[in-house]
Amino acid sequence: MADDQTPRDDQGRGAGPPYGRRRRTAASALVAMLVALALGALFNAPAMKKTALEQPFGAERSFRLALVDPLATVSHWLFLDRPARFTAVALGKPDPGLTGAPAVVVVRPAPAKGDKPAKPLQERPLPKPFKGHPMHLYIAGDSMMGLPGMALTNLSIQTKLIKPLLDYRISTGLVRPDAFNWPVQLQSQAKAFDPGAVAVMFGANDNQPLQTASGEVHQFGSDGWKKEYRRRVQDVIGLLFQSGVRRVYWIGQPVMPEPSFNGQVKLMNEIYRGVAEKTFGVRYIDAYRLLGDGNGRWAQYLRDEHGELQQVREQDGEHLTYAGGLRIAQAVLDEIKKEWFPKEGEAGPPPPEESQTPAP
Repeated sequence: MADDQTPRDDQGRGAGPPYGRRRRTAASALVAMLVALALGALFNAPAMKKTALEQPFGAERSFRLALVDPLATVSHWLFLDRPARFTAVALGKPDPGLTGAPAVVVVRPAPAKGDKPAKPLQERPLPKPFKGHPMHLYIAGDSMMGLPGMALTNLSIQTKLIKPLLDYRISTGLVRPDAFNWPVQLQSQAKAFDPGAVAVMFGANDNQPLQTASGEVHQFGSDGWKKEYRRRVQDVIGLLFQSGVRRVYWIGQPVMPEPSFNGQVKLMNEIYRGVAEKTFGVRYIDAYRLLGDGNGRWAQYLRDEHGELQQVREQDGEHLTYAGGLRIAQAVLDEIKKEWFPKEGEAGPPPPEESQTPAP
């Protein structure tokens, strides 16, 4: 019998390691890890695509979509996106992914047909609300409208002559109709609720690039951005007026603690104010002044009419407390009362000036 040539240690055990087996084990582990990563990417591809779609318009968003779009397509073909979607539906949660990129649909007022009426609806005398026939007030906007909207809802109910409807959506605005299309929502609610007046507040999420319906991207603050954003503000007002709304109360954004964001807010407020001043039937509510310290500076605490300090901003410095929201709500209600509930002997709203744009 041939001698056993396997090296052994002092106790007679084989000393040579099974190198081939170890190499095969390491290779198998690496393959398994790569397969697991690939499957994980495919299972999660729709959610990754949805995250990419939510990014601001620009090169980075385009690059991310170029990476994840093929994965999402393969995931859909292999039915690997179904488990997460079925689970979300069963739990009553939002769809974790999208199969296609939402189009940027910019909704604009329909052009006038035929002869225009002698006097636009917004220039006619306002109907006076009375018991049993309240004025409907639709309150809409982004997350910044949350607490002011709640306060305005409560104040409206107290009058017993205003029926409010609050509709605010987190992380929305006028820049990204592909994420949430406010013009469509406003049209729908105006038809269903038939409001006489609408209070709106946008802008907190609009400090980002926007894309036109033709696909052109404008960076925030550029001339193209300001022109398109102003047009979208005008379109919102036009759509509401065409739906029978008599008055729009446009609430500006309040002063912000961070200088860069505050500068962006001031730019958007200038657009809101400019459109309101040139459009009959629109009132601008200056939240920047209402929530400032008297010198146009940010303040977390302000004194009320009794001289007591009130916290008007949350700890994040941006969102409002109920007390802060109440200041805005009261300003809106004061404007509503001037026009809809004038005291005896008081005149209604003045006729439009030559510089004002007639309501569509």
